[in-house]
Amino acid sequence: MAVPATLLDQCTICMEEQLFSQGFSLLTSVLHAGLDTNAPACIPPPPHLALASTLAVHPSMTTRTDDQDKHAAANAALRYLRDVVAVVGVEHAGIREALQYGTPPALRSDRSSRAKTRRSNAGQASDEEVESGNLRSKYIEGQSVAENAQDFWAVVGWAFNCSVRHKARWERWSEWLELMLDVLEEDLERYSARGHKSPELAHSLIAQYMSIVGAGRNNKRRVMRAVLADGDARSMAEFGEIWKNETRPVKKEELLGSKRRKLDLDNDDYGDYLDNESEEDEQIKSRMSRSRTAPKSRRSRTPADLSAAKDEDDDDIALETASEGDAIAEYGGMDSIRLRQRFLSLFTNFSLVAPNLFVDTDELFAIYTEFIRPLPLSIFQQFALPLRRYLSPNLQASLNEMLFRPLLGTTSAAGLIDQAEFENSFASSAATSTSATDNAKVSLLTESMLRALWTTGTLTPNLSQLKVLVEQGVKLRHDKVAGNGRRKTGKTADAEDDARLVLEHSGQRMMVLLNVLAQ
Repeated sequence: MAVPATLLDQCTICMEEQLFSQGFSLLTSVLHAGLDTNAPACIPPPPHLALASTLAVHPSMTTRTDDQDKHAAANAALRYLRDVVAVVGVEHAGIREALQYGTPPALRSDRSSRAKTRRSNAGQASDEEVESGNLRSKYIEGQSVAENAQDFWAVVGWAFNCSVRHKARWERWSEWLELMLDVLEEDLERYSARGHKSPELAHSLIAQYMSIVGAGRNNKRRVMRAVLADGDARSMAEFGEIWKNETRPVKKEELLGSKRRKLDLDNDDYGDYLDNESEEDEQIKSRMSRSRTAPKSRRSRTPADLSAAKDEDDDDIALETASEGDAIAEYGGMDSIRLRQRFLSLFTNFSLVAPNLFVDTDELFAIYTEFIRPLPLSIFQQFALPLRRYLSPNLQASLNEMLFRPLLGTTSAAGLIDQAEFENSFASSAATSTSATDNAKVSLLTESMLRALWTTGTLTPNLSQLKVLVEQGVKLRHDKVAGNGRRKTGKTADAEDDARLVLEHSGQRMMVLLNVLAQ
């Protein structure tokens, strides 16, 4: 149920006066007030939730200030959103309305004009306005996440770029992404429970975010580029900062605790009075410029494009040859990888229940393969043989079968992988190349498939033939790599040495597993 008008009025006043901690404290008290008596929880209108979503990550409230009150307000906003999702759930909280993206520029301008009108008539605000959730704040107008991002995937891409390039910002964005994934997963699960391929799935939040992207495989690739953004030059160009100067450190004046400048009206010196307005004006100009110069979906290649592509290739080579110990850190760390895995799991579940709104799983896994196969070995391993499962064993096996194809030089689709298919097509395979990295990837995929067969209980009691084939594959891959006489130097040599270790350890694990199962 809605927050009572009088309490909502008090909360709104707190928010508009930037007394955010007090406002969210009051909203939290109202939210939890009826838990002991099973009374309906009271929640505010969507604008208050949208405000909380922005405050939780806005740089002026987090990384660009040392003001502890602002930090407390940002934490309170994030905590309140988590409480709303936990207590009320996504369906009844108004979260979906609060987290909308993709408003056309004309409507944004119209909304901005209405906002200015409301500011000029602030003293005449009616009770009806308060009850409807009208809230005047730059953090839900010009400075909101939705107003400054092209769409949700632009935010995702920037957040993952921060995991590599801007660790301070990543600390905030990672918590925000985790909350968003909680919301998206719960929302999709709720709609999926109503029936397979239900037309109501189009109203789910993930469906809305995907619809903004548009149809076509290239648009789906953009979503994958966002989820696997690695902070290289091209990724940073495509998924740039959400707010102007977002990554700048705390202002020196604030660090030194300097006093605000005094007013000197005679000399047109207004002190700090207009600083916030000037920064907001710059932000609006930046958004308008970004909108005018946004790339079209179809355009010709220019020399600048070719140069950027070459830079991208150089970055990819540098990342591909990173040592195993450095590669995970260079990809944002394990927390970043786990969030990326959750997105891939979300896409897979969405594809299973609503292929007409997205793509079917075969096409989705083909897109996954396009982006995952070239990753550095230690990153590849997190998606092919993860320590923590993010797909069901059968789906992981299907994805791995797709990942096998470019490495083995095959195009046939095996469908559901059983023991017979595994023995015939994968158990004794080696990569078409003599690269230690490629053969290590084949070994990891083989091991992952073997584990999937084991965990799903589809292995037959007689494992003698399977053991022979797996052992042949281990030897074949080892011999193929050993026969590569080309000497490598520098990072390439380090990467190959790491790959040989992965190859050896993967083979040992498979043989140990089969020996244990045979007992």
